[in-house]
Amino acid sequence: MSATNIRAQLSDSISAVLSNKIAGRELRWYLSGWRLGIILLVVCIILPFVLDGIDPSLVTTSIAIGTYIILALGLNIVVGYAGLLDLGYVAFFVIGSYTVAVGTYGFLQNAQGKSIPIPSFSGQLFWLLIPLAALLACLFGILLGAPTLRLRGDYLAIVTLGFGEIVPIVFQNVPWFFGQFGMSASPPPDVGPITFSDPLNQYPFYYLTLALVVLVILGVTSLRGSSIGRAWIAIREDETAASVAGVNLVRTKLMAFGLGALVGGIGGALNAAFVSSIAPSDFNFNISITILIMIVLGGLGSIPGVIVGAIVLRFVDVYLLGKINDAVHGLPLVSGSGAPLHFLNNVDFNTAKFLIYGLILMFMILLRPQGLIPDVRRKRELQGIGASAEGASAVGLLEREEAGEDEAGGETTTVGAGSDAQGRED
Repeated sequence: MSATNIRAQLSDSISAVLSNKIAGRELRWYLSGWRLGIILLVVCIILPFVLDGIDPSLVTTSIAIGTYIILALGLNIVVGYAGLLDLGYVAFFVIGSYTVAVGTYGFLQNAQGKSIPIPSFSGQLFWLLIPLAALLACLFGILLGAPTLRLRGDYLAIVTLGFGEIVPIVFQNVPWFFGQFGMSASPPPDVGPITFSDPLNQYPFYYLTLALVVLVILGVTSLRGSSIGRAWIAIREDETAASVAGVNLVRTKLMAFGLGALVGGIGGALNAAFVSSIAPSDFNFNISITILIMIVLGGLGSIPGVIVGAIVLRFVDVYLLGKINDAVHGLPLVSGSGAPLHFLNNVDFNTAKFLIYGLILMFMILLRPQGLIPDVRRKRELQGIGASAEGASAVGLLEREEAGEDEAGGETTTVGAGSDAQGRED
């Protein structure tokens, strides 16, 4: 049985399930649009109680996943919407984290015999630090975007990579930020009975993370359907054609860099408040690559895809690899000194995660370049739908060939449709 037949049978089975009616409406009606979003939000609200019963560490894992969902949504603005390859996104993560660290705990470190003039805010002003971190990151995003407006492709990637490497080094060498030792950050202040500082109760932080994730999703979704969102997509598809059509390239690119960085600053602020201690060594190039892989895995430009990609990779990194380590090292065939697979006892799957990520990325590019949940427009581009054979991608042509559609047939159908339309107009 060919892959095309398998896909067709699977599609028919899914359609049959979605056609089942509940309260007079098909199931697909409930699993689409804003209704699906509400269902998922209710699930996320209930989720920590379920996870706590399975494994309390899963609640902490969910908070880490939420932080990276925010970061991935921010980078998706730059890479997925505008098509600008940014390899230095970690820089805005750093700026957001240090903003909260300086604003909440810097004065305590000054009191420990260090005469470094770092300003600080009172605990109740913590909630102002999140928008401040976002605005500072946005400012630096615009400063990064301004000199790179003429660059494309690999050259843009190299410049952004350099920016991402420079920013942590600056924080490491400027004495105000305590060098390689880094800084501590205070958790959010208590709000009535809600206590953020209790390490045994992660529920408040979970719901704070969920609130920020929902806020970012609503903002990014609004941008996607706005005029600036359409301008970003026009630049991604053909920058020259977009310019001829009247898109202001300077303003549009700067807004992509700035708004993407703003979201990254929110993720950094949340990260600093949660981990309570940050250092320049915590922010390296690997973070930028990990976030980029999340976007490619889920689907460039696809908000649901980016969320799924972030959940999958972060869950594997924070939780699953450690469990795999313990399970493999505890096997009788591995643990004994004379066991046939004893060499696996020296293998640390946590350190091999980037090898795993690389394999995932390679297979996704080869087998499903549109991602797990592709953006509809991006999927059409890759499949060559609505384009001539010369403009279709190799992947699109291959899928059309497997489906039994030749180039001539497609062109004939297009011409026929055009003729019918012309006849109706006449």
